[in-house]
Amino acid sequence: MFQRNKNLFYGRRKGRRISLTNSKIFEHYSHKFYLQEEQIHKIKLNEHRKNILEIGFGNGDNLVHMSLNKPYDFFIGCDAYYNGCIKLLKQIVDKNINNVKIWPDDINLIMKKFKRNFFDLILILQPDPWQKKKHRRRRLIQQKFLDDISQILKNQGELIISTDHEEMKSWVLEQFHIRDDFKWMKNGYHYKNAKPEWIIDTKYTNKALKNNKVVNWFFFKKN
Repeated sequence: MFQRNKNLFYGRRKGRRISLTNSKIFEHYSHKFYLQEEQIHKIKLNEHRKNILEIGFGNGDNLVHMSLNKPYDFFIGCDAYYNGCIKLLKQIVDKNINNVKIWPDDINLIMKKFKRNFFDLILILQPDPWQKKKHRRRRLIQQKFLDDISQILKNQGELIISTDHEEMKSWVLEQFHIRDDFKWMKNGYHYKNAKPEWIIDTKYTNKALKNNKVVNWFFFKKN
């Protein structure tokens, strides 16, 4: 497995014991599909139709769905949860997917390594709300994080965020309200509060809907 960086990371890194089958898949295929830091600067800017980043992909179901339906696009999935990364790796191998790379760690460790204006689209679906007031600094969406996002997202590139947590909804709006490099697309999906058809419901989205919660969708475009 990858060695942990000294940077602080909040949250669970590993769950149940990884099966022998999945361990063998990791052993044989991680070198091909797991992104190495030294590889990042070698990725060509215009090699694919679009470059898409999903931060916190969970089990990887949406990432797999998108990559199969957009074979000419290039996807990078980032998630620090080992089990989820291996589940995604298994799907990539089983479905013979060749346009996805996995970063199995904190996205903040590699943000500055990407070329400027690299991504056409960035997805952050159901980020951990860290509900306690004392834990707000643990939330992914902070000003420094958005500074880095602004550097790697293309001009007119899109950032999509979803959350079913009311305080997190307010937090997202507060963080973007003070910025002038992102435009909130109020005249689009926002009023319908609906996700794009090409995004599937994830594990946490389904859980929220089952509990009769409203999933809020935010669409931002980089100026």
